[in-house]
Amino acid sequence: MTHIESLIENLKRHQLMVAVRTETPESAYNAATACIEGGIGFIEITFSVPGADEVIKRLSRDGKVTVGAGTVLSVDDVKNALKAGASYIVSPNFDEEVVKFTKKEGALSIPGACTPTEIYRAYKAGGDIIKLFPFVEIGGIDFLKAIRGPLPFVRYMLCGGVTLDNILKYLSADAAGLLIGTAIIRRDLVAAGDWNSIAALSRSFVRKVEDFARTNANFTLKQ
Repeated sequence: MTHIESLIENLKRHQLMVAVRTETPESAYNAATACIEGGIGFIEITFSVPGADEVIKRLSRDGKVTVGAGTVLSVDDVKNALKAGASYIVSPNFDEEVVKFTKKEGALSIPGACTPTEIYRAYKAGGDIIKLFPFVEIGGIDFLKAIRGPLPFVRYMLCGGVTLDNILKYLSADAAGLLIGTAIIRRDLVAAGDWNSIAALSRSFVRKVEDFARTNANFTLKQ
């Protein structure tokens, strides 16, 4: 199994990736650390965070988490992210140069797309997992069901709309992973520096995944 295949399988098993988008590098690091404490195995530090590469560098020393970069819009961003220790590159859009450079450097590529044409182009360019974004606005689970008809070979990441109340519906969709942002990295908690509550939220989401896996024996075996 290649490194990329191992990462994809690990994400599939854990399901949850948390995107950290805050106003300062310190709050990003603290929020990410709280998520790790809560059991989150995949953390994405968005490049909208000032000094995102330094945050990635600090977090990548922690063996309990796989760290990636988000909101990556250029090849220069990819270079900075990979130099800092990012294992995967996530974008809100599909940029062929970004995807191809990411793959050339041996990292996991997760470009964003929201139409059949974008999804297929991103896949053909080398995208390992295609992030459906903005997931709710393009039709949510119904869109995923529709697009899987003609494009069943694509691995999908669902980005947007996941809550503790509806996560079982998302897990039942059998995606490559779920990308969660403000449902865990709540702005009010970040503003208050309430990292314990962010850790508790993370733990609640992780338990939902674990409970789902226990009652669905084939969950980790599906692709």
